[in-house]
Amino acid sequence: MLLIRELKMLQQNKTTKFNIKDILVPDTDISDEQLINQIKSEGFIAYGSLVRRYNQRMYRIARSITKDDAIAKDIVQEAHIKAFSKLDSFAGKSSFAAWIASITRNEALMYLRKHKNEVTMSNDEESILQATIKQKSLDNILNQPDSVFENLQLQNLMNKHIDKLSDKFRTVFVLRAIEQFSTRETAKILNINEITVKTRYFRAKRLLRHEIQNYLDCSNLKIYQFGNKKCDLVLHNVLLAISRFK
Repeated sequence: MLLIRELKMLQQNKTTKFNIKDILVPDTDISDEQLINQIKSEGFIAYGSLVRRYNQRMYRIARSITKDDAIAKDIVQEAHIKAFSKLDSFAGKSSFAAWIASITRNEALMYLRKHKNEVTMSNDEESILQATIKQKSLDNILNQPDSVFENLQLQNLMNKHIDKLSDKFRTVFVLRAIEQFSTRETAKILNINEITVKTRYFRAKRLLRHEIQNYLDCSNLKIYQFGNKKCDLVLHNVLLAISRFK
């Protein structure tokens, strides 16, 4: 896999002044504000903790807009770099999570404006998806011996099914249902009013098929997963880029 080769090459780079394995997801009792103060006092490497904390959330937002794994990964990197460069402008009027989500969303939209019509789902993929969904009953899924959301095939099925939502519904759905942003925060991130958020969220849930909705109501939904290797690669690339900031 290209990702694995690229990661190994980066890890072997002797000019690297940091070890990404030493940078962990911060404890939940450590606030974003504390991490930001640490970045200001200790330097760019401390930003790695925020990268770890928000990579998954940012990836889901980017992925919900672009519907492409590789593009979403690149957008996450660019959004992190931009967030670091503008960190002094973060005034705390909204949560850091909402602030960086807005940056991620803007980066994704900027990409789509530059590359129109490049991210699509083929008719064949849609036909296969529909056929697969019809064959999957809720009872059959629940009777599987493995945990439902540890089943990669089902995760992929859910990802594709959510991808079928229109852009305006899909992003609202991911922000509200998956990332648990409030209606107000979602409205601010997407630059729309709260009534529109509520309407789109309601319609998005109605558009999802019965089997999927049942899992949303009773499960810890895992979609658009961002694994360890991807996270490590993004972390390394972000720190390498911001290390060059003057």
